[in-house]
Amino acid sequence: MAEDLGERCEELAHEVLAPLVLGGPMHPVRPFGGRLGLSLGIQREIVDLDLRSRLDVARVRRARLLAPVDALPPLDESDWAVLAAFNDLVQLTNQHLVTVFTRRSYARLLGNVRWLCERIPAPRDVLGVISRHATFCRALELVRTDSSVKWWTGSARFRGETPPTRLTAWKDLRRVEIDATRVPLTEMTLGLKGIASDDFNDALALWLTRSPLTDLAEATRKAPAFSWSASTLSLIATTPGRSLAFRALSRHPADRVAAALSRANAQIPSSLDEARELAIGFTSEVAAGRAQLVEQGKGSEGEPKSRASRG
Repeated sequence: MAEDLGERCEELAHEVLAPLVLGGPMHPVRPFGGRLGLSLGIQREIVDLDLRSRLDVARVRRARLLAPVDALPPLDESDWAVLAAFNDLVQLTNQHLVTVFTRRSYARLLGNVRWLCERIPAPRDVLGVISRHATFCRALELVRTDSSVKWWTGSARFRGETPPTRLTAWKDLRRVEIDATRVPLTEMTLGLKGIASDDFNDALALWLTRSPLTDLAEATRKAPAFSWSASTLSLIATTPGRSLAFRALSRHPADRVAAALSRANAQIPSSLDEARELAIGFTSEVAAGRAQLVEQGKGSEGEPKSRASRG
């Protein structure tokens, strides 16, 4: 059993973690489910030393965009659980997951993803926050290429699959037209029977809270809309965390950041006075900080310098 788990971890590292951090095509592996995902990474590390080294370098490079760190800790069991949950989230977009014999596969897997995410602890310290963000910050960049093929007698659509050569052969004679569309992660379940897009995005939003700096850094996203959680509020409750969050948000247009944070502030129940005060105070500090950056970056003729304008 332990040997099998080791093989599955290595497969997960090569097929999901490596593309997530280094780039390249991702091939999600068999779903792990809740309990296995939670225990998967106990005393576990990547066996492939070359891959481990390349991941370490890439993660540090990403982390240094926000903090002057020279090294990051290896993935701990919570990080492996976050990775397993992400793998299962992507599997929810797989149209082949359900057959006539397993029509409840989506609902069962969605429930397992939620169960797992609810039990993964937030990072223990600031370095853990940075490390987890450096590992998962590109998750929302994931896209799938769908292809629509038309020919003189029919048409076919392929979700994330290369059209078979029998349909694309003799392009001129058969009047073949191929239209490729890049579909972002948040839209991958649209039109998929068995799971509602809103349910998928709710699960994705929950998953994002397990990496609070990533959640805040992507606050301007269209979907799932950013909302304050215990982990993101805990992050901005400390001075180092507040600074990290400000640096991450400074990479986005000021008006979009203000709109996203204000919308999230309005959703905090009025009964949670302390949380509401914390969020509103942070929003004000972000706005003031951005204004100060622009002011400091003004040239002699009163125009913001290019570096300051990028936030």
